[in-house]
Amino acid sequence: MKKLILCVLFLLICSVCAAAPAKKVVLWYQVPDVILEVQNPENDTEKGKAELEAFIKTNYGKRFDIQSLKRAPEKTLTVDDVALVTRPNWVPVIVKIDLAGVGTGEKLVGKYATVKVALQESVAVDGKIYTYDYGVKEYDSSMLRVAGYVVASEDDPRINTKNAVNDCITEACTLNDKVNRYADPAAYAKENARYNGEFQSIK
Repeated sequence: MKKLILCVLFLLICSVCAAAPAKKVVLWYQVPDVILEVQNPENDTEKGKAELEAFIKTNYGKRFDIQSLKRAPEKTLTVDDVALVTRPNWVPVIVKIDLAGVGTGEKLVGKYATVKVALQESVAVDGKIYTYDYGVKEYDSSMLRVAGYVVASEDDPRINTKNAVNDCITEACTLNDKVNRYADPAAYAKENARYNGEFQSIK
């Protein structure tokens, strides 16, 4: 019985280790101040920074072993900007999020608001920066749908903007396991490379 329990514990530990992200990274995020402002009703950027960083850690922590999280200046970054001299083995990962406008959609009565978010992720490898561009995606404020129709939506612009940014991050940090590795191995390899931050291998 003792041996069985030890065996089960060993298997559980192995499965946890296998599932844990292996790549140690320093994660740099680039966001305008307004994304920090929308994190709370007071528009407090310092408080918003802490809230956003907690959300980033929770989600990007599924993909990478984050050793350090830093806000990057809003400029075109070079390898020298993001490499840590004291930690040369940590891979720099850059997450750049921008707001790209608003839109509307039809609901059962009236319209609902949408927020457009642009996302780019980059890694610095072998002295070069490789970028994966997600483009601009539109996130709606629907709260209730019935038979495909939006019945209720969120009307607060701050909450809609915060939710759109959070949805963008959550989506990027979700592996698309619906890609058919047997019928479409190239798409399967690309999705896994994206998720693992191996942008240098994506053609």
